[in-house]
Amino acid sequence: MSETRSAKEQLTAHFDKSATVVRAYADEFETTYARPALKTATAFFDEYPISSTFIAIFSALAFFPVITFLTLSLFTALSFAFLALCCAFVATSVVVFFCLSILVLILVAAFFASGFFSVLAISSYITYRFVTLVRSGGRDGVSNWAVEVKGRFITPKRREASDGSAVIVDVKELQDDSFGVDSDVKEEGS
Repeated sequence: MSETRSAKEQLTAHFDKSATVVRAYADEFETTYARPALKTATAFFDEYPISSTFIAIFSALAFFPVITFLTLSLFTALSFAFLALCCAFVATSVVVFFCLSILVLILVAAFFASGFFSVLAISSYITYRFVTLVRSGGRDGVSNWAVEVKGRFITPKRREASDGSAVIVDVKELQDDSFGVDSDVKEEGS
């Protein structure tokens, strides 16, 4: 209970401090601005009653139009700012998507060009090896070329599964890499 009372007492003390500060500011505003303005308005009304009445009525009638003007102006400025930001976002999105589509188009073209040039390079290499092997070995060069191409480019990968386990083992045949020719073919050619 003592903690609750101390919390209530703290809140009460804080409220009293805040109320004292507000009263001090209100008193200062009253003594600094409100009373001198009221004295000046009373003195002006005593000296110029018709002009004072006109200004008071004009101020009362003009208050709502001025407030409406300020509100609409602020609303319009904020609306245009929001609209400009939206337009900027849309324009930026359009430009980014346009550039992205060009990038994708270039990447697709590069993909197909790299495929074409890879096939061209491999074909050129196979043709070069064919000409070289036929020139150096005659008819045996053709069979050596076929074995080399088969060994280098058309090697099927066989996989064996061990008995019942999930481990897959790659099986590779041993090859002599001097020209990609198998050792059996070398012995036949010698």
